[in-house]
Amino acid sequence: MAAPPPPGSLPPPLDEAAATQLPPTEKPNPAYRELYQAYADAYGSITRLRTALDPAIKTARGSDAWLGPEARQWGGQLDTNRGALQKAADTILWDIYDRLSATQRTMSRA
Repeated sequence: MAAPPPPGSLPPPLDEAAATQLPPTEKPNPAYRELYQAYADAYGSITRLRTALDPAIKTARGSDAWLGPEARQWGGQLDTNRGALQKAADTILWDIYDRLSATQRTMSRA
């Protein structure tokens, strides 16, 4: 699963100037603004989550301090967990992206 598009690929929340151009029956949707900000924040920091286990894997593979079947088993588990972490990171982004994409930028004033 690949990461979804960057936040800039979606329309930004309406600013004050754009809000004055809306019909009198509509106003900016605060839920859209919150989701957009959450998506931008998550997208900006997801690389740290995706690569959190990379130093441990580099250390385990780059050293012969620990050899043998236990070391190989532990290294395999570490690889598996890194894959699960990367998948979870992409899932988090896709969940926010899907919710944001389904949320209207404006809402009724009623």
